[in-house]
Amino acid sequence: MTTSIESIQQAYKEWTKKSGELTETAKKYLPGGDTRGAAYYKPYPAYMNRAKGCRIYDVDGHEYIDFLNNYTSLIHGHAHPKIIAAVQEQLQLGTAYAAPTETQFQLARMICERVPSVEQLRYCSGGSEATMMAARAARAFTGKQKIMKIEGGYHGNHDMGEISLVPIPTEAGPFEEPITLQYDRGLALSAVGDTVVTPFNEPEITEKLVKKHKHELCALIVEPMMGSLGMIPPKPGYLQALRKITKENDVLLIFDEVITLRLAPGGAQEMFGVTPDLTAMGKIIGGGLPVGAFGGRKDIMALFDPDTPNFLMHSATFNGNPLTMAAGIAALKELTPPVYDRINALGAKLRKGFDTALEEVGIRGQCTGLGSLAAVHFNNKPITNARDTVMGMFEEGPIRMLLHLCMLRRGIYPAGRQMYVISTPMTEAEVNKAVEAFTESLQELKPLIQEDYSHLLR
Repeated sequence: MTTSIESIQQAYKEWTKKSGELTETAKKYLPGGDTRGAAYYKPYPAYMNRAKGCRIYDVDGHEYIDFLNNYTSLIHGHAHPKIIAAVQEQLQLGTAYAAPTETQFQLARMICERVPSVEQLRYCSGGSEATMMAARAARAFTGKQKIMKIEGGYHGNHDMGEISLVPIPTEAGPFEEPITLQYDRGLALSAVGDTVVTPFNEPEITEKLVKKHKHELCALIVEPMMGSLGMIPPKPGYLQALRKITKENDVLLIFDEVITLRLAPGGAQEMFGVTPDLTAMGKIIGGGLPVGAFGGRKDIMALFDPDTPNFLMHSATFNGNPLTMAAGIAALKELTPPVYDRINALGAKLRKGFDTALEEVGIRGQCTGLGSLAAVHFNNKPITNARDTVMGMFEEGPIRMLLHLCMLRRGIYPAGRQMYVISTPMTEAEVNKAVEAFTESLQELKPLIQEDYSHLLR
């Protein structure tokens, strides 16, 4: 098995020789040659130097179909002509003013008209800041300190956002009342104490925990579909139950739609007909430039009105910067209902194709997701929460990592964790190529699986 792993890694190294050389240079100035943990994979990531449409190119001259799209943010792929034109026009006028611009409220108006919960919003520079500020708003509005989050939910690179991110069963405690885990060194223990954790897709458990802590809970924050641990959709009625539970117990409901806003013009909340009190956004609303936003009910967002006494301060250097506003407006103008329907149909085709490939090659697994999003699991059991995903990851060993390298050598560029993202330049041809590469990669890996991971066979 070791030799087989080494042979696949060696084939990748030969495929990306220049990237390997650049990695060694980068290590002199960046820890491990890396500055974005989510984009790192072993033995080293391929260095990219240009992209257009749904294609991306590495420094060794290889072309890939980009099924990562900067972790879902590039809904129009790369270098969309209308976005490029809007940004170029704004570049001639300046990049940052420390003053309001018309484009700030123009983009805000577009978002407010689309997203059911958002009556007013404020900008920030990324989704992490958006969830952080939504939580701060909830604390200020309710006067309560603790927040409830979903076990395995990722809400950005801040203390609350990463708590209990990977619930290892031996450490996470009872499923009915999970232990709040620090997850990574350096996360503030005070944040651990101020966070209550509940499993995804379990409204009865959540209701008990909300009732137990309701006098301390300011909000419950949830991704309508779990993202980083495998694109896990909500069970029918789950989000509706959360809305009912939070209302009845005087707890705000926050939707983290940084990823799921791409599911429909109004995001997952439109798709499922559930309106939260606050929504955190990012990624697609910036047209490919750094962006975040949080918004919701007017009475909550009024906390940030500087014309009111004791307003809640919120400021950062590039909030609502003109370049991002221009790109965001151009991007949203192109996102019409038929466009969502088309990319969602391509996503469904991709998921079905991957499921068929797993069955035909004889490897245990499934593809989850909704709309234009998909994720591969080497697990045939129902996947409804983070622990289901984590248990599967323990069982699969290095297969996911090796599958990623195999897909790269076949010109398909997904996330290392096997997440796939559709963009508007894609057609059925790109999806068919991905399914073909996936099938060939599984066939390449099958002898390894038969030898040492036979439990992954059907």
